[in-house]
Amino acid sequence: MSFPGETRIITLHSPVALDSGVTLDTITMREPLVRDRIAHSKDRGNEEEKEARMIAQLCNLEEKDIWQLTAADYARLLDTFNVFMLPPGERPKEGSSGQ
Repeated sequence: MSFPGETRIITLHSPVALDSGVTLDTITMREPLVRDRIAHSKDRGNEEEKEARMIAQLCNLEEKDIWQLTAADYARLLDTFNVFMLPPGERPKEGSSGQ
């Protein structure tokens, strides 16, 4: 399946070492699809857990990888998600909103 063309790269304030030995200093998030939002609404757990799983999926990460991020870095991912909720012509250019 192909995904939307727009992605955003988020530079982390605090790099994270994954179990695989890879260190993340940037994360790439893809634009969500309707199916991502539907899967989120049908997911188990509280709203924060569901949100973290959806963000992990959009970033091609495991849920446990998201848990290791600082709150500040996770907030940046949420900000990027919110940018994707805007119509493409209204989205700030990458880098102009702190992404």
